Amino acid sequence: MSAGRSPDSEAGGVLAPPERSQRIAGERELSAGALHESETRFRALSESAPLGIFECDPAGNVIYYNPALADLCGRPAADCLNRGWLENIHPDDRAAMSAGWGRAVATGCAWDQVQRLIRPDRSERWVHTLSAPSRDAGGRITGFVGTVEDITQRRMAETALRQSEELFKLVARAVSDVIWDWNLLTDKLWWSDGFMTRFGYIASDIEPGIESWTSRIHPDELRQVVSGIHHAVDTHAESWAAEYRFRCKDGRYAFVQDNGYILRDAAGKGIRMVGGMRDLTEQKKLEAQHMRAQRMESIGTLAGGIAHDLNNVLAPIMMAIELLQRDADNDPRRSKILETIHLSCTHGADLVRQVLSFAQGLDGRRIAIHLNHLIYDLKGIISETFPRNIRIVTKLPPELWSITGDPTQLHQVLLNLAVNARDAMPQGGTLTIDAANVSIGAHYSGASTEAKAGTYVVLRVTDTGLGIPPAVRDRIFEPFFTTKEIGKGTGLGLATVHSIVKGHGGTITVDSEMHVGTTFTIYLPADPVQQIADTPDPFKDDGPLGRGELVLVVDDELSIRDITQQTLEAFGYRVLTANNGAEGGALYAKHAEDISLVLTDMMMPVMDGDMMIRKILRLKPAAKIIAASGLNVEADAAKASRAGAGHFLAKPYTAQTLLKLIREMLRPSSTPMS
Repeated sequence: MSAGRSPDSEAGGVLAPPERSQRIAGERELSAGALHESETRFRALSESAPLGIFECDPAGNVIYYNPALADLCGRPAADCLNRGWLENIHPDDRAAMSAGWGRAVATGCAWDQVQRLIRPDRSERWVHTLSAPSRDAGGRITGFVGTVEDITQRRMAETALRQSEELFKLVARAVSDVIWDWNLLTDKLWWSDGFMTRFGYIASDIEPGIESWTSRIHPDELRQVVSGIHHAVDTHAESWAAEYRFRCKDGRYAFVQDNGYILRDAAGKGIRMVGGMRDLTEQKKLEAQHMRAQRMESIGTLAGGIAHDLNNVLAPIMMAIELLQRDADNDPRRSKILETIHLSCTHGADLVRQVLSFAQGLDGRRIAIHLNHLIYDLKGIISETFPRNIRIVTKLPPELWSITGDPTQLHQVLLNLAVNARDAMPQGGTLTIDAANVSIGAHYSGASTEAKAGTYVVLRVTDTGLGIPPAVRDRIFEPFFTTKEIGKGTGLGLATVHSIVKGHGGTITVDSEMHVGTTFTIYLPADPVQQIADTPDPFKDDGPLGRGELVLVVDDELSIRDITQQTLEAFGYRVLTANNGAEGGALYAKHAEDISLVLTDMMMPVMDGDMMIRKILRLKPAAKIIAASGLNVEADAAKASRAGAGHFLAKPYTAQTLLKLIREMLRPSSTPMS
């Protein structure tokens, strides 16, 4: 058998040793060429790469820098090779870099780290270094090859974004509104701290998603508000706005105004929404108060017109009654009837003044009064009008001190407190009104009441009703605050009481117990030695009051002109009448030398009292004039004074008041109004 061929045999023969050597040399030459070609390609790629590329030995000595890395370090490549890599690193980052490199060498893992480079000009560059080990055929690490990416711009952008976010949160914390930031891609919703302070929540109450908003919108408005905001996002709108009610931690709803601005990507898709929510609750209350004030102003205007007409109705009745009483002295039954009518008219006139005082805020004249009289009058009124299941009790000492005040306003105080007590006793009960004289010392005043040391009349109005809840007790004197149902109270009653009492230099306190009752206590400054002078009755004087003096009466109401004429003529005066200022001025011009006094209304057609007074005084500067009005009394009194009238009468007035004033004015020493 022939022997088999060896691998080195060819054509039945064996390769000679020289030939074998040549072949091995050729293979080595080819390998070296391939390696050189590979290295050439790597060098060419590295030299042209925009990314920094380096190579180092296992000890960390850099043996290659590409131009991009040298440029990033700010040094020539040759200079970089002569320096340790650590010299290029910011001093604050060297320790972390050394530790990271040590772990990579020890474990043979890739090295991934961010640090700062320091250039020769002391400028800094943020870089991202990523390297991996190179190994020989036996797996031994022969070095590391890596890249260095300049991330300075990205890092600056990230820093700016972070600072912007921090600034946004600081601004959101500083403003009073609630700021929110809604990520439309993740549906996450961020709220500023104002959400917690404004609506009473704590951080753990706030859900991270959009439900933290939608779950608190009032159910009646939820659908409209949510559909509105989604419509704004879907239709490429720039902003969205809405007003709605938002639930607070305590369960109440706040009125809020919400505005949001939509951020969109290049394609126009909404990616983020930033907005602010403002609590309008107090503003809404103020608007409601303003509307109520306007309504009260309208009521005041209407009440003024009604009061004017009522004054014109009551004035002749009251004057006629006094004339009739003069002739009824010998007829007790007739005198009693006339007295009843007179009292009714007086109450009517007081009510008219109360309406004007309350609706228009008029300040009445302060006089010396006894509260006993006001309380007895009030008891007579409420006894006829309050439900029969309410018992009315008064406890009044006969020697009650007098006070100085406006009887109309104090009557309003009593009436408001009585009505308040009635409403607190829907099932009936006892209303007690009592008064007492009190002297308060300095020590006692500081300990028990707001009143200063001095003498006071103390007035108490007590009911056995439902009581005032402690939660609202401190607010009962606030304007427009009421616990009554809509349409059953304006919230002005106790506010008016408080204002009037303060205006009289007094104080008011309240004590209440639920289901037991309430007591309002009022301290009004008193003068124990002050006496209330009785008004002299001109009807009791001997002889007529007039001595034939001629009086010009100017009023557009026929009934007032007629009864005034009859009254004056009955007491010794002669009378001329006119129904407007133009006619009155003409009569005065014709009889100027004979007319002793003019009595004129301020509001009349054709020519009002103001113009007529000025016209008369141009004719005769010393003319004596009494002006009268039942509407805008304070304003008309001031207008009459500026025009030159000597005195002013508020309608309706009695014959007694008119006659007394005329008698005083016709005296040589009479003093005009100030």
